[in-house]
Amino acid sequence: MRILHFTESLGRGGKERQIVELLRGLFLHRDIESFVAVTVTYEEDDQYEIDSEHAQIIPLIRKSRRDLRLFKSLYDLASNLKIDIVHSWGSMCSIYAAPVARLCGTAFVNGFVRDAPPHMTLRNKHYLRGKLTLPFSDIVVANSRAGLAAYDIPERKGVCIYNGFNPERVLNLTDKAELRSMLGITTPHIVGMVANFTPYKDYAIFVEMACRICHLRDDVTFVAVGDGETLSQVRDSVPLEQSPRIKFLGRRKDVESIVNLFTVGVLATDSCLHGEGISNAIVECMALGKPIVATNDGGTPELVLEGQTGFLVPSHDAVVLIDRVLKLLDNAELANEFGMEGRRRIETAFSLDTMTNAYLCLYRGLADRRAARDM
Repeated sequence: MRILHFTESLGRGGKERQIVELLRGLFLHRDIESFVAVTVTYEEDDQYEIDSEHAQIIPLIRKSRRDLRLFKSLYDLASNLKIDIVHSWGSMCSIYAAPVARLCGTAFVNGFVRDAPPHMTLRNKHYLRGKLTLPFSDIVVANSRAGLAAYDIPERKGVCIYNGFNPERVLNLTDKAELRSMLGITTPHIVGMVANFTPYKDYAIFVEMACRICHLRDDVTFVAVGDGETLSQVRDSVPLEQSPRIKFLGRRKDVESIVNLFTVGVLATDSCLHGEGISNAIVECMALGKPIVATNDGGTPELVLEGQTGFLVPSHDAVVLIDRVLKLLDNAELANEFGMEGRRRIETAFSLDTMTNAYLCLYRGLADRRAARDM
C-alpha cells in the first residue's frame, strides 16, 4: 500500500512531529510504503529531518499560496507513484488534495482538524475549506473528539486518533542542577507554560497569576517557553520587581529538559478565540510526570482528567488558576499523584504504538473498502 502524506511544512510544530513519528512507526510494517510531499515557498531554518528509509521526501514548488500549478504537480506525483491513499495534513493542503485524489481514484484522508474552535462560522478559513473538501473525503481524521464536533463532521466520516508520544524524547535530558544554573533559577519550585506567543494563548493571565503568587511567596519561579508576535508585549507587562522570577526563555530546542524542571505545568488559552485540539505541550508535561493546570476548552478535557491528572479551570479566571496552582505547590503528595497518573495516561491512551496502530487500521480499512468496490 502506497500512502502520500501532503503537508505545507516540516517545521518544528506539533503536527509535523506527529507526521515524523507516524512515518517511523509505519516503517516497521512492510506492506506500507510512505511518501511525503511538502509544498515549498521558502527555506525553513529549523525543520524535522525524516529518515530516508522511513519515507521519500518530495518537494513541490509553490510560487504563491494559491498556485494553481500545484494541482498538476500533485496529480502527476500521485499518478506516477500509483498512490493508494492521499493523506492531507492541513486545510489548504486538502483544497489541493481533494480533487487530485478523486481524479486519481485514490482514497482521501482529510486531516485538517487540529483544533476545536468555538463559535464556528464560514469566516473561519479552516472551517470553509473543510466544508468544501468534506464531500471528497473518505475519512476526516482529527486529534480530538472535540475537534470533530466543532467542525460538525458527520459521525460516518469522522475518526479521532490521538497524538502519540515517543518516550525517547524524555531520555538523555540535561542534568537538572546544571540547567537550573544555566537559567539562573534558585527557587525550589518552577511553574511553566510552553506555547507560542499568539492571541490564542492567554499569556496575560499567566503573567497575572505569576505576579500575584510572587507577592505571596518567594519560593517559585515562573517560566514561559516560546516565541511569537505577542512576546514583547507580554514581557513588557511584567513589573520590574517581578522580572527576576518571571523568565521568558524564547524558542528552545531543549524543551523536554526545561519541562522536567517544572513543579506544575500550565496551559492558559483564550477560549473566546481558540479551542485546543490535543496540546503537545500538555502531553510533554504529563509524559514527564508533571501535574497540569489548563483551561477547560476544546480537547483538553480528553487529555487532562479533572482531579486525576490535573485541574481544569475556566478561561480568563485568574482567581481559580491561582488557587489550583497554589494547591499543587502546597501539596507535594497530590502533585506527585497527579503526575504519576498523567504519565500512565500518556503511556497508554497517547502512546506512539496506539497512534500508529490506529492509523494502520484506518489505512488498511480504506484499502479493503476500495478493493471490494473494484471487484
